[in-house]
Amino acid sequence: MDSFNKKPLIFLNRIEISDKNCIKLFFRDGEQIIQRIKNNEWIMFNIKLDIYYAVEQSNTIGILIELFEDIARVSLEYLNYIPPKKITVKEQIIGKGFNPDILKKRQNLNPVTLIPFEINGTDFIGMRYRFSKDDFWKLKNDPIIAWNNMHKAWVFKSSRTNLMHLFKLLTDKYLIKVSVSLQISDVEIRQHLMEQVYEKDRFFKPSPKAYLEYMNLHNYSWNTISTYHNLLLRFINTFRTKSLSQVNKFGVNEIDEYHNGMIQRKGVSPSLINQSVNALKLYYRVVVGVEIDTSEIERPKKANTLPQVYGVEQIQKIVRNINNEKHKAIIFLIYSSGLRISETINLQINDLLFDRGLVQVRNGKGMKDRLTILSEKAAQITKQYIRSYCPDYYLFEGQYGDKYSTTSIRRILDKAIKKAMVPKKGGPHILRHSFATHLLENGTDLRYIQALLGHRSSKTTEIYTHVSTRHLAGIKSPGDFLEI
Repeated sequence: MDSFNKKPLIFLNRIEISDKNCIKLFFRDGEQIIQRIKNNEWIMFNIKLDIYYAVEQSNTIGILIELFEDIARVSLEYLNYIPPKKITVKEQIIGKGFNPDILKKRQNLNPVTLIPFEINGTDFIGMRYRFSKDDFWKLKNDPIIAWNNMHKAWVFKSSRTNLMHLFKLLTDKYLIKVSVSLQISDVEIRQHLMEQVYEKDRFFKPSPKAYLEYMNLHNYSWNTISTYHNLLLRFINTFRTKSLSQVNKFGVNEIDEYHNGMIQRKGVSPSLINQSVNALKLYYRVVVGVEIDTSEIERPKKANTLPQVYGVEQIQKIVRNINNEKHKAIIFLIYSSGLRISETINLQINDLLFDRGLVQVRNGKGMKDRLTILSEKAAQITKQYIRSYCPDYYLFEGQYGDKYSTTSIRRILDKAIKKAMVPKKGGPHILRHSFATHLLENGTDLRYIQALLGHRSSKTTEIYTHVSTRHLAGIKSPGDFLEI
């Protein structure tokens, strides 16, 4: 009995190889077993699977038991064992959350852009779009809108009434967009532009106009108004079956519950939660008349992440892979002067002070003016662009002589990054981060970098000291002291 138990084990397992039913032999130790196998050519070895096997016939198992009976124990315990299928991990959410698509966007809307211009001293708004036959005749017979053959555009006199008339006429099928040169201060028109993208069923609650009026009156930027409006809209529409007056009675507990639901969803950053808290605090204060104590609201801790930057060689590759003079001037100026994308599209030709090597930034973030550097190479590239393109007012003009679009700048950079075969680290703002980091690595004082970037606080600029590798490169790793 003891000698039997001391024999090595051979496990048999059914397996399919090349569409044939086979018997796999699995064992750990046994030179005798391997020698016995070599003497029986009908037992084969599969290099890919690293196993010995035999094609299964009606008597294969019996023959294998008899073949190894004197030197090993043959076990049928795992004869029909099926290995577990590989698990593919899929992210899931368990717990209470809010539907991320509570605001449904209308699909398949055709964008129509409104362009402001002048005809014989009168302000007009125009649109160039090839409308369907039905819509063509609707516009043709409209008493306000007319076809202008000289400009090849549908036009109407610039006024609030005419603009609202156009919205009623077209927004059932079209997404009305406005050129960046068409400044809209009317709150109702702004609200229409922001909310036209959503499906409006009987549960839809629009943003209270007083909320937008307050931000407009207190000179909030267009980006902040849009962000706060969107965050408020999502909040009040999450509670579909509750009226706005019921939502207005919410307190800290309901706001916390809502944000906890947001956190459970993938892709919601701590900064977005904090923006939402600020938007709701402002709403309850200026519209409802209730001061929410934000110290009682749970805020997620913001991750202490460092800004992404490109190396000098990567920036060089990106710029070299832009052939268009205008595109190259835009991207190189953003990097070499540390500009924000919004500051770039607002530049006028006379903002480039070529004789002083400076760029005048007007109404930057926080409504502040500042000066930043204009490199000699940027001046050369930009002068060449100006000679070739002859911009009239804005340094970088769009299709109709208005401001260049931020979307187009992002596309230019994305295309250049792809051609340069460098890893994408973000949008145009990464060029600004790279500008600051490269200045610091070249020994520029942090106070000057703060002024060039237009940072209000030095703490904002200090983050680049953590990104700079100038001093890190000189530190010797303890791993280099080992003899291995």
